[in-house]
Amino acid sequence: MKERLNEVEVYLRQLEGSPKEWEEIFIDYMRKNYPDLEEVMSFQMPTYKLGSGKERNYISFGVAKNHFSLHSMDFEYITQMKEKLSKPGRGKGCVNVPFDKPCEREILFKAIDDIIERKITCVYGK
Repeated sequence: MKERLNEVEVYLRQLEGSPKEWEEIFIDYMRKNYPDLEEVMSFQMPTYKLGSGKERNYISFGVAKNHFSLHSMDFEYITQMKEKLSKPGRGKGCVNVPFDKPCEREILFKAIDDIIERKITCVYGK
């Protein structure tokens, strides 16, 4: 029987080297820690939906030639993160981490957890 892959798996098979390594690390992190979040491809990036309607948010992961990007609509938190990273970029809703800075992954893992927690608190008051 032929293996059926979801869109994210198809995307991962197209990547090589550092982009693939970084995407796999963060996709695995989301699947392990937040299995209830819907995983989709949006704007050619693995995306995890948080809420819907006017309460919606998301976390997406992108790669470029030399860096990994984390995207979110939590603009306030993204602004705070820019102070913690060596080369965060200029995007309003994203931060970048160069592939040669794997030590900064932990900052992104914490950001993911914090963004999700902030969303839960905002929506459910927990």
